[in-house]
Amino acid sequence: MRILKNVKLAPYTTFRIGGPAELFAEAKSLSEIKESVKFARKNKLKIFVLGGGSNILISDDGVRGLVLRLLIRGADFRDKGSFVLASVGAGEIWDKVVAWAVRHNFGGIENLSLIPGTVGGAVHQNIGAYGTELKDVLHSVNALNIKSGEVLRLSKKGCRFGYRDSIFQHKIGKNYIVLSAVLRLDKKPKPKIIYSDLVKYFQNKKEPSIQKIREAVIRIRRSKLIYPDQFFGTAGSFFKNPVISSGVYKRLIGLHPGLKGRISGRNLVKLSAGQLIELSGWKGKRIGSVGVSKKHALVLVNYGRGRAQDIKKFASLIGSDVERKFGVKLEPEVRFVGEI
Repeated sequence: MRILKNVKLAPYTTFRIGGPAELFAEAKSLSEIKESVKFARKNKLKIFVLGGGSNILISDDGVRGLVLRLLIRGADFRDKGSFVLASVGAGEIWDKVVAWAVRHNFGGIENLSLIPGTVGGAVHQNIGAYGTELKDVLHSVNALNIKSGEVLRLSKKGCRFGYRDSIFQHKIGKNYIVLSAVLRLDKKPKPKIIYSDLVKYFQNKKEPSIQKIREAVIRIRRSKLIYPDQFFGTAGSFFKNPVISSGVYKRLIGLHPGLKGRISGRNLVKLSAGQLIELSGWKGKRIGSVGVSKKHALVLVNYGRGRAQDIKKFASLIGSDVERKFGVKLEPEVRFVGEI
C-alpha cells in the first residue's frame, strides 16, 4: 500500500473543508490496516481514521500524523429464522447498506435512510433519525486494537452506546479501529412511525412497507437539506438536541409556550436544537461563505469558500445566542479535527 504526503482532505469531507494530511493511506483489508498501524507506531505517528467524512470539521491547517481512510467493503448475512445477522464492512457507504436491506425486505434500518457516511462512522456516532438509532439493531462490532494488534468482538453492551455516543469516542475506544458491524434485521419488518414528520406523511394511509418508509425518509431529508449536495458542503445536523430536566422544561415552556420537548428518560426532556436556533433568529442567516440553511436550522452550510475557523466561529455565535435566550447550551454533534 502507498503512504502519500500532504494530501488535501477537503475533497474527502462532506463539509468540503480541511487542510492537508501530513501522511495519508487507504486500507481495503485488515492486513493493510495492520501495515498502516505498524508504520505509524514505528514512526511514532498519531492515527486519525477517516470514513465518509460526514460528521467532522477538519482544521484548515490539516492533520498531523497518518490519516487512514477505511475502504473495507462487503456485506453478507446469516439466516436465523425470524431475523438475519448482516455483517457489513466498516468502509461500506451506510445508505447503500440501508438500500440493500430494504431491497431484501430486512427491516430495522429503513428510518436511517440517506444518512451520509460509512458503517464505521455510523457505529462511532450511534447515528439516529426518525425514532431509530443504530444501537436498536446492532448485534456486535469487530474492531482492531491498535496497541495489541488483537481483533476484538464487542457486543452491543460493550459498545456503550449513548445519544450520538459510543465507546469509540472515549479513551479506551480510541485505540480501536472498527472493521465491521453485525446488524440484527427482521425478516418480518415492523414499521416504526412515531416521529412527527413520518406520522404526518403517512396520515390516513395503511401501514406502509419499509420500502415506502425509506422513500418517505429520503424525500423528507432532501426537502430539509440535511444531506450534502452538488452545490453546498454540509455535515448534516451540526448540533445535538439538548437534554434537560423536566423541571427546567416546565419553566421554559412557561416562558416559551410553543417549545417542543420529548420525554428522554426519567425526568428528562430532549429539546429540538433546530427550533431553539430558529427561535433565536438564525435560520437562513449567512456571514460570508458560511450560514444556516434556509430549510433546516440545524444545518450549517459551506457556500464554497468557507474555512473551518469560519464554521467554528459561526457555530459559537449561534450557541451564545441560544444560551442567552433559553439558558440552554448547545453541544456540537460534528467532531472537530486538528487545531481550529
